[in-house]
Amino acid sequence: MTTQVKTLLCIDDHKSSVAGWCLYLQNAGYSVETAHSAQEGLELFAVRPIDLVLLDYAMPDRNGGEVAATMKRMKPDVCILMLSGVSDIPESDRVYIDGFAEKGQHPIAILQKIEELLEARRPAA
Repeated sequence: MTTQVKTLLCIDDHKSSVAGWCLYLQNAGYSVETAHSAQEGLELFAVRPIDLVLLDYAMPDRNGGEVAATMKRMKPDVCILMLSGVSDIPESDRVYIDGFAEKGQHPIAILQKIEELLEARRPAA
């Protein structure tokens, strides 16, 4: 049985953060799409098959809560992991995300959260 490579979308206005996560996640076996703004992320999300979104909260054009709400209306089954330096995300925004991780955690911890979210979405055999 072949395992399909999962596609992740990383959205963060800090280009170095996106580049680092892209490289790390590709080395972990994922296909990775990247966006440097909320609008760019939403455009990619709309037209590409995405399994999980790694989403920053504090971005200049739109906050991650607004982006997550829009994404859940478009594709409710896609997992959204908020990765942010902002720890006090309003509850009104948290309802649209499937997981939260603070920036600065060891990448292995973030990778484990990604794998847990994807595993929870996998249909039973």
